[in-house]
Amino acid sequence: MKIIDLKGNGRLRTERGRTELDVPHLGKTLTYVLPLIGPTYHQNAMFKIDSQNLYRPTTAHVISLVDVALQNLNDPHCADIYDKFRTRYLWTGTEITFFSEGIFVYDDIDGKMPNNSKLLIKLFNTKDKRVRLVSPGFKTGFMPVSKFLEHPYVIAQVGEEMIETTERVARARDKKIAHMPEIKNKSDYETTPGNFDIWRETAVNLDWGGRFNLNCFSIFNGEGYAFGKMIGLADKK
Repeated sequence: MKIIDLKGNGRLRTERGRTELDVPHLGKTLTYVLPLIGPTYHQNAMFKIDSQNLYRPTTAHVISLVDVALQNLNDPHCADIYDKFRTRYLWTGTEITFFSEGIFVYDDIDGKMPNNSKLLIKLFNTKDKRVRLVSPGFKTGFMPVSKFLEHPYVIAQVGEEMIETTERVARARDKKIAHMPEIKNKSDYETTPGNFDIWRETAVNLDWGGRFNLNCFSIFNGEGYAFGKMIGLADKK
């Protein structure tokens, strides 16, 4: 087995053609399986992760991964992660559901996310940590990184404990501005009467100007890359 220690307490292990990347995450450890899956649509990438008996990474997990990659750009594996982050998208397993009272953000690590808001409400009311509720009417578009990090949707996606790491990633190239594209078209509200649920996918990337994007996509909206995650210390309670 070949082992390479990385800056930021990461570690690469290669044995019999399989490479695993350990990434620190909130004092614990995530283990990713390389190479990346893609480029492909979100659903295809998640299906491939599921078929390998791996776990889907949350948005917070992917940010921890990018944080280590940015500290080790001399390593080919980390350089490749950064290149995909810079030129494409990195899909996450954190998905969102719009409904009449706001937005549910759900960490769908096993592909078993409830398919309607009524079931998500039940989980939310039991204080299930996988699901967070964001009230509607928040600002989107370009904004200072400082405001971006205070944004309720950003906090719901990554968690308050990940704000410092998210800031490092967000300031990796452009030091001042972050971008949260429109995450809901008005037409979705206008064409769906009464109660409704609308599902969206999450991805992170840098745009052409080096600005950090926390993207929200509808199905089959662009191709990106994903990583399968082994069960690790960060998943054990």
